[in-house]
Amino acid sequence: MARTPKVVEDRRDQILDAAITAFSQKGFRRTTNNDIAREAGITAGLIYHYFENKDELLQAIVETRSPLRLMRSLPPEMLEMPPDQFLPFLITRALGIIESETCVKLIRIFLPEMLHNRELLAPIRTQFVGQIVDFFRGYYTLQRELGTIGPTDPTFLAHVTLSCLFGFVVRRQVVGDPTVAHYSHEQLAVLITETIVHGIVPR
Repeated sequence: MARTPKVVEDRRDQILDAAITAFSQKGFRRTTNNDIAREAGITAGLIYHYFENKDELLQAIVETRSPLRLMRSLPPEMLEMPPDQFLPFLITRALGIIESETCVKLIRIFLPEMLHNRELLAPIRTQFVGQIVDFFRGYYTLQRELGTIGPTDPTFLAHVTLSCLFGFVVRRQVVGDPTVAHYSHEQLAVLITETIVHGIVPR
């Protein structure tokens, strides 16, 4: 079969899905390309037609199975929406991705490994966390220029937003904290937005 763009995309997705399953069974460090190939029902050599190594596989998973794809697909004019409109929209959809079965599986796989070998999963920091912080920094910088927010440091606001988002995800999906499990994605998005935009001091 000719390697048309659709065939290539489908095969890449097949390998990525197989890698996620293999990682969930054996962990990132102990999973081999043979494990991934067996899960995908292909030869190990075929993987190298699409990915150079396991690290590149991980990077592709981060790129395609996380909110990064959502953020990159937003039209530029959406970034001009004020925070009280834009953040609930974005956070609701980001939570839908992060708390999906695939993403939760990845979080549970990689969090323990990150705690024991911080350099092993450095791409998650540089690609995932770094790029999401850059996205929010750019958004808050634009909003400050438009006059919708005060002279708060956009970088710090970006870190606060990301920390709120993932703090709740870890407590809900990893820790299993029942005190935050009952919130819907929409409720969390509104509450996080209200706290970031208005704070806790009466106006």
